[in-house]
Amino acid sequence: MSTIPSMITARTVHLPLPSQQKELVPSPVYDLAQLKDERSQTLKNLLKKGHITVAPLREPNLILHSHLPHLLGSAYALGANSEQLTKTYEHEITTLVNIDERFVRGDQIDKASWRNFLTQKPYTIAFVDFFDEEVKKNNGDWKRVLQEYLYSGQEPLINGYIGGLGHPFIHLAYAYEFQSKEVATEALSLGCSEYDLLHGLLDYPSPDTSTYKTSSLGEVIKRIRDDKRFDGLLDMPGITNIAIVAQQRLNVVVEHWNAWEVLDPVQSLEQICDLSVVLALGHGDSSCLYDFFHAHIMTVAHALRILWHVFPEERRISILRQYALFTILQYIDQLRMPFGIEEIESIEVAGRDWDWVVDRALKHKWALDSHFFKVVRAPKAFCETYGDKNNFYLRAAIKFITTFDGWEGFGRGVDGYDPTKDGYRPEEVKVGGYPGSAE
Repeated sequence: MSTIPSMITARTVHLPLPSQQKELVPSPVYDLAQLKDERSQTLKNLLKKGHITVAPLREPNLILHSHLPHLLGSAYALGANSEQLTKTYEHEITTLVNIDERFVRGDQIDKASWRNFLTQKPYTIAFVDFFDEEVKKNNGDWKRVLQEYLYSGQEPLINGYIGGLGHPFIHLAYAYEFQSKEVATEALSLGCSEYDLLHGLLDYPSPDTSTYKTSSLGEVIKRIRDDKRFDGLLDMPGITNIAIVAQQRLNVVVEHWNAWEVLDPVQSLEQICDLSVVLALGHGDSSCLYDFFHAHIMTVAHALRILWHVFPEERRISILRQYALFTILQYIDQLRMPFGIEEIESIEVAGRDWDWVVDRALKHKWALDSHFFKVVRAPKAFCETYGDKNNFYLRAAIKFITTFDGWEGFGRGVDGYDPTKDGYRPEEVKVGGYPGSAE
């Protein structure tokens, strides 16, 4: 076993040594309007088709989210050909909600009233319609529309983007990565319908109640794990826990949240990316199930890396702090499970490289799962950004590829969704076919 050189905090949180980068190069962009190859044109057309066919929210009761752009974009970035992209689209839309007469439409929203409908999920298509029209009024300049609606006012929309498991951030990242105005207006719609109710912590900062200070978010998470004030609060993991935590322990959450100091935003971004890999992929559960919510800690971190040069510089610290709040809440909601780098360190590379990872991913039996490719992509993108760190990211990806056999952490689920029955299940292995052709 090769040990990854690591940084150890006072609370013995091991992360790979930082790269010491002072500045980041912008994340790669795939401008689908300019790329004329078959794969790029296929992706562009599928994103446009999905935009007018299915809603950003899905059943039950519009609680869950469409991952169509994330799934297709990740498949494309990993090298999927046009046939696989099309098959993936055709499968994924069967899980989504068709746009039909049940939805409120955009004529119910205007520029003066749009904020009146924040958090109202039945307006998911109305928001898309409204922002599509705003893009038209701005002669197709969707980036200008994003800047106006994300960052304006005393309570900017961006401050609530961790709502809905951070999917507004993820959707926004794919909009910029693939230069898609359709995905951009969907991201705005998600930001509106999923507007996080804790945005006020960023809009109107309260007095600092922290009892310690650290520049390590990992140390904060470790202290939360050891904090007995959370003992007995929750009996099962799952998304419904967030209401219990917010109602009964928000003061403790804020105490720990305020302890994290962003001294250097670029280095803090790197740290949260590495921590997210450990939280999402570092468990040692022999069942080969990975925590669904911890995976989002990593995929949201990946989104922030993509968006880093898009965010106004003066907003970056606030966005990092919003992410820290998201990570803290997800970690508590999922019962403060043990975490560490050791399980990743134990993976032998054994001649395998990123080409091997990508090849196995595209042929994997879980390739049609909405989140599978995103989880493979994140450590790969971090490696491309920060260097291999003695194969830390590669080991994490190999671990995931070779052991993943489904998601856990749903607890009781939500009304209308049974985690023991619903969700994607891979077909039997079919030799020569894909997805589902290889483990």
